[in-house]
Amino acid sequence: MKRWTVQFKEWFFKIENEIMLPFIAVGILVIGAFAVISAYNGYTMQMEEQKSRAQITFQNVNMDLLYMKERLTEAELEEKYSRYGDPSLRITAADGRVIAGEKVLLENQQVIYVENGGNFLDWKLEYILDKEQFFNELLEEQMYVIVGAVACLLIIVQVSVFLAWSLTRPIRSMSAACREIDENRKDYRKYRFTEVERRDEIGQLARTLETLLKNLDNYTKMEYTSRMSAALAHEIKNPLTGIRSGVQVLKGRVEKENEKLLCDSMLHEIDRVTGLINDLFTLSAKKENHKQVVSLKPLFEEMDSFYERGLEQQGISFSVRTEDAVTVYADENELRQIIHNLVTNSIKALHGMENGSILLEAEEKDRYTAISITDNGKGMTKEELERAMEPFYTQSINGVGLGLSIVEKLMEQNHGYVEMESEPGRGTTVRLVFDRGENDR
Repeated sequence: MKRWTVQFKEWFFKIENEIMLPFIAVGILVIGAFAVISAYNGYTMQMEEQKSRAQITFQNVNMDLLYMKERLTEAELEEKYSRYGDPSLRITAADGRVIAGEKVLLENQQVIYVENGGNFLDWKLEYILDKEQFFNELLEEQMYVIVGAVACLLIIVQVSVFLAWSLTRPIRSMSAACREIDENRKDYRKYRFTEVERRDEIGQLARTLETLLKNLDNYTKMEYTSRMSAALAHEIKNPLTGIRSGVQVLKGRVEKENEKLLCDSMLHEIDRVTGLINDLFTLSAKKENHKQVVSLKPLFEEMDSFYERGLEQQGISFSVRTEDAVTVYADENELRQIIHNLVTNSIKALHGMENGSILLEAEEKDRYTAISITDNGKGMTKEELERAMEPFYTQSINGVGLGLSIVEKLMEQNHGYVEMESEPGRGTTVRLVFDRGENDR
């Protein structure tokens, strides 16, 4: 018994049931009240109809007695009405003798109307109601009301179930995601509230909670990154500098070609690890930047000369497009790093593809400048696009997933934001939106 009680409480206190059951209860009360009122009105109207019939019957009897007063004796009148065929009428003489009708009422009979002394013979007239027949007729008349009430009740139940599940779907989705996080599963970062597209308050709550969880997730990663980068700086960077110097010295002394290739490979890996440490520093370090109005035309020409020749050898065309007067308000060195990171990502997306292209362009809109880097590479799925800014999230075998995280942080430091569009097989466009800074000149 206790187990059933616990299960009932668990079922009853589910949020969808807490919303659904009051709706159903109110619906039952409303339909029940309507049915009771309808039945009462039907009963009253039918009872009034029976009383009207009684009055008409009594009036006919009295008029007949008045008409036959001079023609028939009292005994003849009693004989006549003893054969009266209406079972609803009972006539009692002045001395208490029952002239017509039932002498003793049955269980299903009831006197509903009585008239005493309404005629010259002082007969008592009673109108008898057959209760079984009366209620059968009442039920037949109310049948459509009953069917309508049942239909309305079914509709209310269905609507209540639909509303309860519709309203609680995003809440249940958020609850499931929170339980998944609480259980600390390895793939808990895959949460997604599918109802964030709703435009009501519940949709806003879902979007807010999703953003909060993602920001919390990223904050945790950034805290971990900050602590790890400090340790890496002390424990790795200085030894790497010595190792690189030693490898360079060894490379100048070796004579065999394969040994020189081995030294080059070691230098490349040391530089890659050093770059990773620098990326970690960029993510974790809190430093002031020096924003200024930067003209994009010279910067783009610099990027064009830096990438064009090297990318041509890889079969990738690199082009820039901007007007002379286009400017942004940002730290120039950080802007360079942002563009380098994005172009590097585009190059990785075009690896092994034919007719690859990268376009770097800028345009002005109102007080803002948008810089776009577009490639026709392999693109990203919806899930990859949603998680692209997460630290350490990458689909690349050789990458560590910090490039876009650094871009996002540097954009925030420069009071800008990042927009991304991508489809598998159709390439990716990253748009950087900056303030031009006219008010700061």
